[in-house]
Amino acid sequence: MTVIEAKVTSKGQVTLPVELRDRLGIEPGDRVVFVEQADGSFALRVRSGTLASLRGILRGKVKSPSDKEVRGWIDEARSRAVSGAKKRGR
Repeated sequence: MTVIEAKVTSKGQVTLPVELRDRLGIEPGDRVVFVEQADGSFALRVRSGTLASLRGILRGKVKSPSDKEVRGWIDEARSRAVSGAKKRGR
């Protein structure tokens, strides 16, 4: 069993030692969740960024598709679906 110790500051903050961050794959921006177990101990879980936290990350870097492009993609998908159904004998 490995024991890793960290100090709690006067503000209640804890700096996770690099060994623990590396082993758990914790990166800047990740959230750490403490889950109480039935025996009163706590398990540490890492919650990486959510999809919602990525919102806007590509803003200004990727050109939005035009309505014509989107309609073309939809038509292409529908054509593939119809031809696939015909091949399967439906």
